[in-house]
Amino acid sequence: MGNNTNSKKGLPVRKYTKAGHLLLRLAALMLVAVAAVVYCDKKRYFITDQKNRHHEQRWESLYDLTPETPIDIVVLGNSHVNTGIEPSNLSCALGCTAFDMAPSGTDIADSYYCLKELLTLTTPSLVIIETYLMRGTDGPTTEGSGLADEFRSFYPRRNLGIKLQSLPILFGVESYLPAWSFTLRNHELLLRNREEMEKNIQLYKDRIAQNDDHLYLGRFARFKTGISDTIMSYYDTKGPAVDGRNERVSMRDFKYARKIVDLCDKNGIEVMFMTLPMYFRHIENYEAWRDEQSRVIIPTGKAWLNMQIPYDTVAFDKDCFESTYEKNQHMTMIGSLVATYKLAHFINDVLKIDLPDRRGDSEWIKMFYGKDGYFENMPMKDNDPNFNIVAKDIMLEDEHIIECFQKDRYFTLKLDKDTEKGQDIVLLVEASINDEIAVGRLDMSLSHTFNPIGHNYYTARLTSGVTVNRILGWIDPELIESE
Repeated sequence: MGNNTNSKKGLPVRKYTKAGHLLLRLAALMLVAVAAVVYCDKKRYFITDQKNRHHEQRWESLYDLTPETPIDIVVLGNSHVNTGIEPSNLSCALGCTAFDMAPSGTDIADSYYCLKELLTLTTPSLVIIETYLMRGTDGPTTEGSGLADEFRSFYPRRNLGIKLQSLPILFGVESYLPAWSFTLRNHELLLRNREEMEKNIQLYKDRIAQNDDHLYLGRFARFKTGISDTIMSYYDTKGPAVDGRNERVSMRDFKYARKIVDLCDKNGIEVMFMTLPMYFRHIENYEAWRDEQSRVIIPTGKAWLNMQIPYDTVAFDKDCFESTYEKNQHMTMIGSLVATYKLAHFINDVLKIDLPDRRGDSEWIKMFYGKDGYFENMPMKDNDPNFNIVAKDIMLEDEHIIECFQKDRYFTLKLDKDTEKGQDIVLLVEASINDEIAVGRLDMSLSHTFNPIGHNYYTARLTSGVTVNRILGWIDPELIESE
């Protein structure tokens, strides 16, 4: 019967050389290794910042929203944007949907590829480029925190073709493989920090168990308090932390700013540039930095809202900025609101583009109702049980009160934008105080942070136990002062 057939079945016997066996084993090992990496990535065992998921949340939210919700405004940037622009307030101020596409620590090339992927999902009316993206870099970041930030931005993107296009632009050759997997980047946690792994496993289980249906528009707020007395003393003794004469733009900045503008022009999208401020004492010779960035911006012919110069010292006080003497200073939550409303007014009053008006869209209202900025800009439902609605659409003497309501200890009044009332107003009101009726004055101030487009927004903090029932009239502040 010979040696080449099976004696029982008469089948040929397949022979493998030693090299063939070795190749099969290597292939099997590689398959197991790839499967293990994919599994660990999915379970997030080796990620080092589980509690800081804004990079992934941004893309998850974008892919969840866009099948039914168009994005009208996209703000491109890095950490200056995700701490400096509040997209929900921007959306409610303009009556459309805004989104912060701003992964921390990245440059303008990264933003170009983020925008390319975003345009496969939705076509906005306006793209805003924050100028801190132009960092003077000539190539990819190859080490340190900048590389880690680039990894975090790259990994959650889902469009394989665009990711492959961007790979040689954003990374050096040595980072090509780690860019695709945080397991490959952080596998040393297995030996170095097993506690971190165990926390990751639990955080992953907790996240899967949650029904997380909140609206996420790309914001990553970090700083709640402003510049401390210690940092203010540094300005006194050391001077500014940043010298604008040292800042440069690079050919990479020129190239990718132009590519973003061309991509938007091709898709019929308006483009503008924006500079978010740092504290005026934090930087000197800013004019030199502005002139350097102008070399990139002016040839595009696009509008530029620069909040650093001329600097608004009244609006942007020290409470608006992170308490740091490092070069990279961010905005606080208060500062981001001030900047957001300056941006909203610039878009509405200067840019004057034809944005969609979604304020009459029931689905848009449902999506934003009760979210940040909604009640400051939009009317509430007449039967909302969470508010004590005192007045709506009435004339009080010669002033049009759009809406007046109380929530807990905070009282709010919206007046037409053309009101002659100034920064401070005094109302004569009837109120219930611990179940007793009283008539008295209520002092209110124009909001420092909220500046809606259609009305002035006044607020007052009430004494505990006070409920305002009616507005009876105006009291002239000058008459009070004369007394």
